Amino acid sequence: MPESLDRSTEIARMRGATVDGERFKGCRRGFRGHRRLHSIRAIIQDYMQQHEPRAAEELGFFRQMPNLARAITEAGLARRPDGKRWNHQRRIPALVLERATRQLRQAALGGACSFADLIARVDRAVRSIHGVGELYVYDTALRIGAHLRLLPTEVYLHAGARVGARALGVEYRAAQVPLDQLPPGLRRLEAYEVEDVLCIYKDWLVTAKGV
Repeated sequence: MPESLDRSTEIARMRGATVDGERFKGCRRGFRGHRRLHSIRAIIQDYMQQHEPRAAEELGFFRQMPNLARAITEAGLARRPDGKRWNHQRRIPALVLERATRQLRQAALGGACSFADLIARVDRAVRSIHGVGELYVYDTALRIGAHLRLLPTEVYLHAGARVGARALGVEYRAAQVPLDQLPPGLRRLEAYEVEDVLCIYKDWLVTAKGV
């Protein structure tokens, strides 16, 4: 499809959450509300009020794990504090998550020196498992990274975040983008928070104005 999509087509694609044949599920922090926001500043404000506390709570849960082995198990199984699945991984079969977790335990994740190194190790460990995709790799690396104090310094694109990046005119086919390629307002957030914003507000970013 040509790059210069008309606005109605672009919005339809965003709402259908499909890019290049890949269909995406809802974002990690869930529903963004009914009130449409028309500026990037308003979107950021809404994110900080409605979603950032839950993002911090999620990472805090993994940061406080008693040891790395426990963090890998909980992240690999995508298990929340209440024992249920994190939203992104709720449809992955339990046997797939168990297999992925076994692979992660053998992956020397504690030797990672940066988030980029960590996510590469996670990817190598689970890439051959059917039913595990790039979103699982990112979420799992982010949760384990919280325990290791290794968080992303660039914005990793996958699933809905890639749709949001395209809406902003960012190179959405890249695996990750530097913060300085994003609108100034978004650069004040942590990279993982920007990923959240791109995913949660992907359809609104098509028409958002300002910085």
